[in-house]
Amino acid sequence: MNSLILFAQADVEAGVRESLLYFYIDSCGLLFGSLFVFVSIAFVTFAIMNWLAITRNAIAPIEMTEQLLGKLEAKEYQEAYDIAKESDSVLGTVLAVGLIKVSDGAAAAEQAMNDAIEEEVMRLEHRLSYLGLIASVSPMLGLLGTVFGMVDAFSVLAQTGVPVASELARGISRALVTTQIGLLIAIPALVLFEIFKNRLALLVLELDSQTAQVLKLLTRK
Repeated sequence: MNSLILFAQADVEAGVRESLLYFYIDSCGLLFGSLFVFVSIAFVTFAIMNWLAITRNAIAPIEMTEQLLGKLEAKEYQEAYDIAKESDSVLGTVLAVGLIKVSDGAAAAEQAMNDAIEEEVMRLEHRLSYLGLIASVSPMLGLLGTVFGMVDAFSVLAQTGVPVASELARGISRALVTTQIGLLIAIPALVLFEIFKNRLALLVLELDSQTAQVLKLLTRK
């Protein structure tokens, strides 16, 4: 008997979940449902890309920096260049550009590194800006869906001429679904955007510090 009751409860819960899922899909419609799927995929994609790109190993790996500084202290400039060239990090790219310009003087090397840093940081910020764009657009997209839903709900009410509270409440609830979904996408996107932005700022400061240390070694007598 108890097992039958448990199976019955499970069937009821499954039916409720299925009905709720259908309600959300039906409320969004084909247009807004497709838009939310696209925005969700874009959010996950850019979140993963920024998660992998804005890390210490991707920007200023400690091990590579220590090896390169050791070579510079020993005045083994070709070996230092090889280490920087083989690194896939932002710091490796910047230092490789600077070491090429060493023969033109310290000022030329410094300018080349500064230009490389600006270019690399701009690339990272450009990728990160898409996450901020998703955080900004998602609630507006949800609000637009709500406006369309409210217009449909009140247009039906105007046609029937008889206000039925239950039908009106259902229409409004369906209209608010898009706003809810938009916020569910926007809130984590905004949180991740701020986290990545702060992390990038800290790593850029460390990148500048490491570059200044390399320039100091290059310009020593």
